[in-house]
Amino acid sequence: MEMKKLPAFLLAAAMAACQVDSYESGQGDYSLLTADFVELRTGGPCAVSSAVTDGGDSLVLVPAVTLDWALRPDTVYRAILYYDRSGGPQVRARSIVEVPVVRPAAAAGVDSVLTDPVDLESVWVSAGGKYINMGLYMMVGEGGPEGARHTVGLVCDSVEVGEAGRRTAHLRLFHDQGGVPEYYSSKVYVSAPCASVGADSAVLRVETYDGLAVRPLRLSEQ
Repeated sequence: MEMKKLPAFLLAAAMAACQVDSYESGQGDYSLLTADFVELRTGGPCAVSSAVTDGGDSLVLVPAVTLDWALRPDTVYRAILYYDRSGGPQVRARSIVEVPVVRPAAAAGVDSVLTDPVDLESVWVSAGGKYINMGLYMMVGEGGPEGARHTVGLVCDSVEVGEAGRRTAHLRLFHDQGGVPEYYSSKVYVSAPCASVGADSAVLRVETYDGLAVRPLRLSEQ
């Protein structure tokens, strides 16, 4: 079973990055930034020097950067990259925010499927069809028990086989509030590889503060 624990610093960083992303007017330091969901690859010394956007563009980070959450060499990490681009593949990274990657676990293998509510902003399949992306607002705050943190994941309840053998996976968002106080909301993005779902389409169910949200997703163009 793969679930991701989200420490407070990750939620705070995601919220701050979204504020940068929404800045569209004027000529400030961040007004000309480009923001993309990417796959980063670390080199031998764990420095990140290259990225591939969901749209398929290959970028070269100059200078290369090191990240305190990307600690394995020759490894691909999921992230949101904010960068300056003056033309060509070379870019200057201004901010890089980790995006947790989860893969569905069979419901039968999960002792207790927790569905503490979140606010669901958006769900979409990335350009190129490689990832399901979710934009979530989670309630956070200080003063909780030591080690309190959110845990998120995906649970597959069933796979329905329809006409011509097309498969539809029925997914639920697993969310454990984990003792984190609920004082204010913070935004985080989560991705799931479409290949890990093992289906042509999916129906995602998310428990929100406004009730159950259901989102159909097409994972295959065939």
